Amino acid sequence: MDGWIDRRRPTDGEALSLADRDDLSVLEAAAAGLRDAGHGRLVSYSRKVFIPLTKLCRDVCHYCTFAQPPRRGQAAYLSPEEVLAVARAGAEAGCKEALFTLGDKPELRYRVAREELAALGHDTTLSYLREVALLVFEETGLLPHLNPGVVGEADLAALREASVSQGLMLESTSRRLLEKGRCHHGSPDKDPASRLACIEQAGRLAIPFTSG
Repeated sequence: MDGWIDRRRPTDGEALSLADRDDLSVLEAAAAGLRDAGHGRLVSYSRKVFIPLTKLCRDVCHYCTFAQPPRRGQAAYLSPEEVLAVARAGAEAGCKEALFTLGDKPELRYRVAREELAALGHDTTLSYLREVALLVFEETGLLPHLNPGVVGEADLAALREASVSQGLMLESTSRRLLEKGRCHHGSPDKDPASRLACIEQAGRLAIPFTSG
């Protein structure tokens, strides 16, 4: 195995051989070799401001520290004015990117989400996300990156018009985690098949995409 880690692209068999290794130093060496061969020693990053559009989510991942249920006296969504205030503060601090985070389709679970979206002139969280992402770009010049969860092809295309990139975390490809007592039980959007299909659709649409 040691002979291929300095090459740009290992074979499938060589890559799969790592699955049977439990020596961390060997895995670290392989990862470092592939990194250096593909990208060199340069590390890039994007100065971004974090915009949590909503913390409501229809899923109940048992490890999540971001999502939370509705709270009395607290709005379910940031208003356009609040979004712009965060974005402008980020721009003044030297940020170049606006990172929008949100829960998956909270309007399917919470009445307060549906009511607030209606007051904002929208039926879905994704429609509202598109509006405020465009607003941030037009008003501040920050480049929107969107993490909207599992999205269908039509919504991916619509959000593409309002962002420079999108993303979806692929935590695991195991359906076992959806079983009762596991961390993704009660979280329909964590079905690996749905997430992989979303990533594949993003590829077909040539959307710059991150997967964690």
